[in-house]
Amino acid sequence: MTLTKRLLLLALISVLPAIVIWTYTEVSLRRAREAEVNDLAIRQAQLVSAELERIFDGVQGLLLAIDETRSIRTFDTPVCSPYLKAVQEKVPYILSIVAMDISGHIRCRPTGTVDTRYYYADRPYFHNALGQKGFVVGEYTPAFEEGGIGPHPVLPLALPIWNDRGDVVGVLAAALDLRWLGQKLKERTVPENGSVTVADRNGIVLVQEPQPERFLGRLLPPEFLAQARAGEAITAQSAIPDGVRRVLAHVPLQLPPRDIYVNVGLSTKAAFASINQAARRGFMLITAALILALSLSALLSRAFITKPFEMVTDGIQAWRRGDYKARIALPRKSGEFSILAKAFNDLMDDVAERQQALQVSEERARLALEAGHMGTWWYDPDKNAGGWSPQAAAIIGLPEAMATMNPKDWLGILHPEDADRVVEKWRTAVRSRGDYEDEYRIRRSKGDIRWISSKGRVFLDTQKRPVYFVGILHDITEQKHAEEQQRFFLNELNHRVKNTLATVQSIASQTLRTTETPGQFREAFEGRLLALSKTHNLLTRQSWREAELRDVAEQELAPYRKAGDERVVLDGPDVKLPARYAINLGLVLHELVTNAAKYGALSTNAGHLEVAWSVVESEDRPKQLRIHWSESGGPPVAPPKRQGFGSRLIRRSIEGELGGYMVLNFAESGVAYDISVPLTPPASAAA
Repeated sequence: MTLTKRLLLLALISVLPAIVIWTYTEVSLRRAREAEVNDLAIRQAQLVSAELERIFDGVQGLLLAIDETRSIRTFDTPVCSPYLKAVQEKVPYILSIVAMDISGHIRCRPTGTVDTRYYYADRPYFHNALGQKGFVVGEYTPAFEEGGIGPHPVLPLALPIWNDRGDVVGVLAAALDLRWLGQKLKERTVPENGSVTVADRNGIVLVQEPQPERFLGRLLPPEFLAQARAGEAITAQSAIPDGVRRVLAHVPLQLPPRDIYVNVGLSTKAAFASINQAARRGFMLITAALILALSLSALLSRAFITKPFEMVTDGIQAWRRGDYKARIALPRKSGEFSILAKAFNDLMDDVAERQQALQVSEERARLALEAGHMGTWWYDPDKNAGGWSPQAAAIIGLPEAMATMNPKDWLGILHPEDADRVVEKWRTAVRSRGDYEDEYRIRRSKGDIRWISSKGRVFLDTQKRPVYFVGILHDITEQKHAEEQQRFFLNELNHRVKNTLATVQSIASQTLRTTETPGQFREAFEGRLLALSKTHNLLTRQSWREAELRDVAEQELAPYRKAGDERVVLDGPDVKLPARYAINLGLVLHELVTNAAKYGALSTNAGHLEVAWSVVESEDRPKQLRIHWSESGGPPVAPPKRQGFGSRLIRRSIEGELGGYMVLNFAESGVAYDISVPLTPPASAAA
């Protein structure tokens, strides 16, 4: 914690007793006010209950008076119906009064019409009145059909009807207007911003203020239902029903008036207005005192702490930026800061000398690393962070200014096939507490793959735990490519020597079968070896990659072509042949030239030979090399009686080795060959 913050903390602590006293006073006043408001809410709820009981007593007295009337007891409809109408008109909050016999049939009502086809013995108030033999409060009724009135929310109040002998002969019921009841309670008992809720024994809302149209006739919320079944009057805070926070006093069903639930709410905002206002005043006074104390502390800390400290830090920052001549100059009366400044100045003198020596050493190391295409890296396990030198960043393919990297990002540039092995080797170096060395591949941002050789060392603390890693990395991509190319050339040389020996063996075996004397064998064998050798010479000049078809044809026909002689004509575009194509077509041309020199157009001075080729391309087939060999002017030709080795060699080379086909035509003018081979061989032929 800084000195300024400590000074501000002391200022805050000095105001803390006042905050504690204010908080204690506020809590005490609020608790006392809560008890007072709870008691007031209960008294208000009891007032609503008393008002309801007064209304019910009035209705009960009215029903008792009506019950004493003889026309009611005898169900004299012509007399009792006008009587009830007259009574109902004098009591406007009673919408209807009906007299029913013991079976539930309507015998008297203000409308004067009596229909004994229907009976209302299923009404709950009817059963309760007969069962209790006294005054009962019914349940919420949306339409008092027995009274002959339309849909209108009412609360039935009922009393048994006794005859002159004291027997119960029916039920007298009055429909109390709930809208009138709600307005009456609102005027007499609901305080400002308060609420009142009245419900029957089933939890159906009879009266609700505010928003009566929203809740009238609906079931109480679960929170209120639980309070309605409680054993005593209680209070609680709630925002039901309209979202205004209130203190609610609940009078359960079992307290008077029985079977009626009442709750009354007092607005907490209005109830605690005076306390909240006093609390705001106290808070503002304490805040002002706190701001004053903190402001004075800040001014003092600026003069005696912050300014000297900034002078010290400015000197240090200048030194870090490379100004090694920067020093800290404080007034003599700066106290402890003067001692601190002198210590820093002495330290800077020593560090400046060492920094100069270190720069010389680092420059030498940098030149050595650049000459060897190497860079340095480091990793701090406590901070889980690592990085590298600009030379290493350039090798990895990152900007040289990017000197740090998260280990997860480093794992992201490793080649997926090497990542697990690299991590395991790293862990092995940590477990063995020794040196680290590995070679692996990375994927640079441009998508190219590079080979890296990395060496490092693990530094441990006194408890043998790794605390720092440092090492160098070297780009060995060119070395790996050279090794790979060397292996490739060795494998290629081995393969070609084997193929050449197999070809020579096959030529010797077949030539031996088709010659009768050693002289013939020698002549044929040497000619074929010479053709194979010439083709090899062409491929050697091109590093065994490819050869021109024209060069292969010219070297085979060279002995039969003279300057100015038009006997042999070569015609075709430049076509580069892969090594395997050049060897096979060289042997084919050698056999064709040999046959033409012995038996065909090249055996006479009048003979003529034309060799033409072309490349044909199409969308559904690979490129085709078409060669047309045409002889004329030689001795008459005829199909041979048997096929010699030369013919078999030609057909095997074209159709077997190169996957093509050939057509041989023995015309009267001379023999002709049409040869076609794919320049992009199918997989079977390439194999």
